Amino acid sequence: MKTKGVDLSAIYSENVAAKILQVAQRGIKQQAPLPTYPESVPQAGTEGGRYEHREADFWTCGFFPGSIYALLERSVKFPQALSVPPRCRAQLQSQLLGMGRHWSVAINNMSSRTDTHDMGFIVQPALQKDWELTGNPESFQSVVNAAYALASRYDPNVKAIRSWDVAINDRYSMTDMSTNFLVIIDSMCNLDLLYYIGHCQNDQALIDIATTHANTIMDSILRPDYSSYHLVNFDPRTGKVQAKLTNQGYQDESTWSRGQAWSIMGFAQTYTWTKDLRYLDTAIQCAQYFVKRLKEGKHHHPLVPTWDFDAPQADPKEPLRDVSAGVIAANGLLIIHQSLQSLPDDESARLASGQQFLDIALQIVRETLDMALDKDLARFEEETDLVNGSGPAEELKVRPSSFDAILRHSTANNNEHAHKRYRDHGLVYADYFLLEFGNKLLRAGLV
Repeated sequence: MKTKGVDLSAIYSENVAAKILQVAQRGIKQQAPLPTYPESVPQAGTEGGRYEHREADFWTCGFFPGSIYALLERSVKFPQALSVPPRCRAQLQSQLLGMGRHWSVAINNMSSRTDTHDMGFIVQPALQKDWELTGNPESFQSVVNAAYALASRYDPNVKAIRSWDVAINDRYSMTDMSTNFLVIIDSMCNLDLLYYIGHCQNDQALIDIATTHANTIMDSILRPDYSSYHLVNFDPRTGKVQAKLTNQGYQDESTWSRGQAWSIMGFAQTYTWTKDLRYLDTAIQCAQYFVKRLKEGKHHHPLVPTWDFDAPQADPKEPLRDVSAGVIAANGLLIIHQSLQSLPDDESARLASGQQFLDIALQIVRETLDMALDKDLARFEEETDLVNGSGPAEELKVRPSSFDAILRHSTANNNEHAHKRYRDHGLVYADYFLLEFGNKLLRAGLV
């Protein structure tokens, strides 16, 4: 499958479906709600190749169930783009739905949490998709719950949603919420939840909170050149900025590549809801900064981002990458491309300034697949066995890969002061956003 001559068949391959199933089937063997969820896959060591799990309430819990639902969406809406053997098709759709529901029990149970801003990341990949594909009212109610839980963290004095309650590493400890109000660039990508439910429920208050938060990010976290800080600490008593820091990047004044990717996608999403050109222009400026920094690279596959654009590299020929930053940015670039198509030609040309955002997104994904696609491919076995030895349903059998993730070479957190510093691994949201990029192309009729 190609788009503009770029071979994207790996995104729609049997390997992708079989890898998701090989991990999903392990969860089916456990009683729901599941206590832990996949996060990262070490590339070496005794645990190399197998997903390391985090507690169920960790912010990444929604992405693996989201990957199951990304495949289900293909099965339901785009069967031509689900490259599985014909013998598997009859069982695959029902098994994906069953697995998705099983993996989502814990997420439904935590949909009213008010202790985190990551409610969009937690509920939208699986539960919103379950509602949209199947009309499941329980899933929709959980998405509604999550939006109002997120809105409860808004402070009209700061004009922002509190991202974290605390920030603790070996360098600083900010634990007093009466004197610290922590906001991170990632927060831009949870606003989509507020807009979605704000419009579904005809609740202007949710919409206004999202837009006001975006304005605060624009004013306080973006730099004049449209690069981004990771973390800003506001004084909740005055609403003024106290400090601009990093938590996962190299240094406070450096540009953490995944944070920049969140800014591209978040402002692009905000434009799709508001149709205010300020947000599209901001997304474009953030994207142009990202692309400029990519093109400065002198190493191989320069469009696969380094983990921080300003971090020194022990080996400049083999810099530490963050593949997740690239695929997240590609999703944002695709949203920008679609948004520009809806504008008059002169307005689109003025905003784009000659950039071809679809082409850039495809080039990033092409280099990502070439460099980071795990080469030990999974596939479906020739034969299937009956579940429990009887009954009409057959469990699809997978010849597993020795590496659980689809992509290698992401970096979750390489900040020198982090309590948990881990890098160069598979990462659950790199895989999710790769699958979502493929689905965005399908929805747009581009593949």
